[in-house]
Amino acid sequence: MNVFSNMPALKYVLILISGILFQRFSGADLPFSAIAVLILLILIIIIIFTYSGKAVILKDSLTILLIFFTGVMKAQIDFNSGKDSGIRFFPDTKKGSNITLTGIVSGIPDIDRSGIRFTLESKSISLRGDKVITGGKVIVSVYRDIYSKKEEELPVINPGDEISVKGRLSEPTGRRNPGDFNYREYLELRDVYKLFYATGFKNVKVLSADNLGFIEQRVMFPAKMFALNNIDTHLSGDNAAYLKGLVTGERSDISEETKEAFINAGVMHLIAVSGLNVTYVILSVSIILSMMRIPLRQRIFITCIFLIFYCMFTGSPASIVRATLMGILVLMSFIIERKIFFYNIISVSAICIILFDARILFDTGFILSYSATLSMVIIYSRFEEKFLSSYYTDTSKFSKVMKWAAVLFFTTLAAQIGTLPLTALYFGKISVVSLITNLAAVPLANISLAMGFLQIMSEIISSGISSAVAEANNILLSIQLAFIKYSASPEFSFFYVRQFNILAVGAYYIICGMILFSKSFKALFRNLIFSVLICSVIILIYPDPGNKLIITFLDVGQGDCALIETPCGKNILVDCGNSTETFDNGEKTIAPLLRRKGISKIDIIILTHMHQDHIGGVNYLLRNFSVKSIIESGQSHRTYFTAQTDSLADANKVSRVTVRSGDMIDDIKDIRMYFLFPTKERAEASAHPKFGNLNNGSVTFKMKYKDADILFTGDIEGEGELFIRDHYSEFLKTDVLKVAHHGSVTSTTIPFTIKNSPEAAVISCGKFNKFSHPSEIVLNRLKKTGSEIFRTDKDGAVILETDGYEINISNIK
Repeated sequence: MNVFSNMPALKYVLILISGILFQRFSGADLPFSAIAVLILLILIIIIIFTYSGKAVILKDSLTILLIFFTGVMKAQIDFNSGKDSGIRFFPDTKKGSNITLTGIVSGIPDIDRSGIRFTLESKSISLRGDKVITGGKVIVSVYRDIYSKKEEELPVINPGDEISVKGRLSEPTGRRNPGDFNYREYLELRDVYKLFYATGFKNVKVLSADNLGFIEQRVMFPAKMFALNNIDTHLSGDNAAYLKGLVTGERSDISEETKEAFINAGVMHLIAVSGLNVTYVILSVSIILSMMRIPLRQRIFITCIFLIFYCMFTGSPASIVRATLMGILVLMSFIIERKIFFYNIISVSAICIILFDARILFDTGFILSYSATLSMVIIYSRFEEKFLSSYYTDTSKFSKVMKWAAVLFFTTLAAQIGTLPLTALYFGKISVVSLITNLAAVPLANISLAMGFLQIMSEIISSGISSAVAEANNILLSIQLAFIKYSASPEFSFFYVRQFNILAVGAYYIICGMILFSKSFKALFRNLIFSVLICSVIILIYPDPGNKLIITFLDVGQGDCALIETPCGKNILVDCGNSTETFDNGEKTIAPLLRRKGISKIDIIILTHMHQDHIGGVNYLLRNFSVKSIIESGQSHRTYFTAQTDSLADANKVSRVTVRSGDMIDDIKDIRMYFLFPTKERAEASAHPKFGNLNNGSVTFKMKYKDADILFTGDIEGEGELFIRDHYSEFLKTDVLKVAHHGSVTSTTIPFTIKNSPEAAVISCGKFNKFSHPSEIVLNRLKKTGSEIFRTDKDGAVILETDGYEINISNIK
């Protein structure tokens, strides 16, 4: 404990965090924790008043236990706080029905071409004349009715308005595919439990205004709207969006392309308000108050008020809350005349945040903010000791410039080292140019931030001054964005990383600590050997699929895609999902999964037929992955999209194979793929421009791995199923069926289902799809055969693992 003698707050925050983590992974219940806290508190009080200075060890031990169980109890309370939210347990609206939601708008609405989006503190729900009182936050999206005969007028909605909106309630999407971002979990950490969708602005009615508290309604939101309007007035496009992110933390206007460039260049932190913003607030307010000759004590209290205001103004993200608390603690230390100790200050800030809401411990912003701050102190101190000591003794002018550059370099390097595994874990990629880009972008961003504050504040005095500052800042912002996009553009600017677990993150920090804090070459050599041993242990205990066949039926919405990973290392894709003008499953769903699995080469892509919801992602994959061969049915269905596919396949020398009923692939170890359909005649007939049905030319095959059988059916309908049943009869029996045509009633016919009799059936379809897939008739047919049914619209990705004898099927949710 001597290590913590000068930093008790650090000791306490670590114990508190341990209690929270213990509860999350053990499931300790609230009554036990509450009783333990009460008993320990009573014992400590008894010891303090009975034994005075004696029994120090016992008192300290009980204090540790008290803090630990306080963490356990706080986690139990906070992670179950949403259970009191009535809206959380209200069922999703059924397809074809609408409900009316009433509530108070609790934030500034986001407006774009498609409609308006805002957070609503729900009050009630009305359905068929019945009114249910609710509570809890809902994110409401109201879309423009593109089929309306006359132009719809955008509703004027402000924070504090009580509104009613007619539409559909839905639970947020969780993790759809392995490694995906869990949107539902993200929203739950912010007390949002439902999404609400409405089409047509006529479905929104403003009932009353000014329903928030005085501070929010009259101070906070008017100030933020003033700042945002000022930026929109003087700037536009990405420059305006970037400055909003720098000054206010508002990132909704930043385009996906720009965000991607920031991630690839390793400067995503620039568009998140941070400790530097708080520093500017302290400096600005202190200078103004000093000029007004206000005494120190009053200056500090007024500055603290402004810090709290700015924290609320930006929406209180973790980084700003941390910096605000640290700023207030530093300022208060001048009043009480106490020495500033960094580890105590940052620990007290963490304790305050965690005690307010223990869930923040699992928030990405909280983790990155504290890891970056600690890294810039702990790691930088080591760099300072090793490399910067000579600059402190040199007093020349040139030395001052070199010192400034060296401090900037090593501070940036320290932050990069400290956050590297976390950014890789969250973003799935590591920026190679991050260090260089940050060295240039961070100072420029600091100048733009200061000018942004000046631009907004000067608007109070003169719009002309504000405009002049904005013009100058506009040039600087343009330079920064151009530089960042240029840095992110080369292929070598970043690389994707395979998904890893928290154990690897812990090992990284242990290894970094041993290497950075080695005091001699001998110690460094010893630590390097120990690091190699740690890495070897992680590799040995890292999950290895061994001799298992793994099939992931991806959730690609209303479409089809399955990734087959064979025990011998072959990777096969069956269909590639859909693509539209705004969303490509190849880019957004399939490629991220492949990269997380460390797959850069696809041995076979099987395109069952030429419908867009099955081939939509193939062109992106052909552009960005090494593809060896494409297997298809040979349908002569020519479109602009398929012409691109042909061109890309030719350019990349991808072999094209047309399969027919009776063909077989048997050159993959322990695996055989029997192609049951189509025949040449049926493939050609299915592509007939007038009378054809592409579904009935779908490639249908049975994959056999030892004793395990899986049947893939594409979108084959009753006509094709009849052919397969007549020609293959008992051979149709399989363990698992990938249900045809997303569960449409035109497929999975009774004769076919009886012959197949699968133990499990997987249906790939989109939530709330317009075709009402899967059909209840098909679901009943499968149930009567005793099949266990898995659906991507409800279960997310479905994962099948088999050693060739036993089959285990799980879903991502």
